[in-house]
Amino acid sequence: MRLKRALAVLLAFLAAGGLYRYTSAMMSSAGYRMLISEQTTIGNSAPKTGGAYSLFGSTGQLGYGALAGGRYTVTWGIVNSWRPPQADLTSAHVYPNPCKVSNGCTGVTFTRLTLRATVHVFTVSGEKVKTVEKNNNIDSVGWDLRNEAGSKVASGLYLYIIKGEGSTKKGKIVVVR
Repeated sequence: MRLKRALAVLLAFLAAGGLYRYTSAMMSSAGYRMLISEQTTIGNSAPKTGGAYSLFGSTGQLGYGALAGGRYTVTWGIVNSWRPPQADLTSAHVYPNPCKVSNGCTGVTFTRLTLRATVHVFTVSGEKVKTVEKNNNIDSVGWDLRNEAGSKVASGLYLYIIKGEGSTKKGKIVVVR
């Protein structure tokens, strides 16, 4: 059993080592190596989908990393994993909801969105409050609780309609000042 496990681990390392040659980027240090299939903030304007997670952050852009030979070596920085865009809006939602400003809430996040999505926020009387556009490689977009004129919205119930990739999702947001 122990020999089988050691052999499996060895094969995994060899396979991973072979993949490093073919990856577009790799992040590594003395303690780890991580394949990067997408770095959304480094000269990458074409949206990509697929895979379990995308990488998001500004890891080597401050001169602490180097790009060379199809590999990316990072000596300093922060990278967060983030879900990629969804195929439809079935599981789209907003959080935190309710948003209690007195408890430190400064905005809400619409998540589980498609690659391209538009969020329309309305008052309960149907007045348009804000339109937020999303066109990037992650599945979320934020709203800072400001209207189109830049003023903070009042406490109350707001309605939202999300449209993206041929689907629509409707819901409610509560803002408490």
